[in-house]
Amino acid sequence: MSSVRFPGKMLAPFRGRPLIAQVLDRFSDSDLQPRLVVLTSVDSTDDPLADFVINRCSVPVFRGDLDNVVLRFQSALVAYPCAWFVRISGDSPLLDASLVQAMIGLCDDRVDVVSNIVRRTFPPGQSVECICSDVFRSLDSGSMTHDQREHVTKIFYEQAQPWRVRSVVCQDPRWAAVRMVVDQIEDLRALQEGVELPPSFAALARLEAMPGAA
Repeated sequence: MSSVRFPGKMLAPFRGRPLIAQVLDRFSDSDLQPRLVVLTSVDSTDDPLADFVINRCSVPVFRGDLDNVVLRFQSALVAYPCAWFVRISGDSPLLDASLVQAMIGLCDDRVDVVSNIVRRTFPPGQSVECICSDVFRSLDSGSMTHDQREHVTKIFYEQAQPWRVRSVVCQDPRWAAVRMVVDQIEDLRALQEGVELPPSFAALARLEAMPGAA
């Protein structure tokens, strides 16, 4: 809620409902819906967001450090243990749940991260990252830069080793130029007017052969 570029963004109205509700609604018909957890901060600015998600969306909320998002995620993994977790940004109201499901299907013990942002071929707003929880818990946020602590998966792309990353790319890279993320109020207004979507981004997804990747 304390976004510098768009204060209050997560509760801003989008097509008749707060932005965070639109993101959560993308999974309403998915078997992932019961596994959703919204991570936000303990800062008082996020009180309205936590209250809305819990009481209006019936989705659990975990609250942690405002600036050290890596630590926030690590703490959430203690409260909600799992073998893998999927990071989804709350500013992606058009996210394709079938793409998330398809990428989860690529997770196995041969890789640590399955991501479609190693090389940007999907639209901003269709970003999906599946991360092995044991690997993530092993990260030392105290040795990271401020940007790496704030942008929780940044380290996996800046320091490729020793992590095993499986890259997923879009077969039609023209979609990369279509903006579907809400960073600023202008983005929200543009998406309100409507944007073309393919029948399924999952159908356009394929694995990219990468050195050292499985």
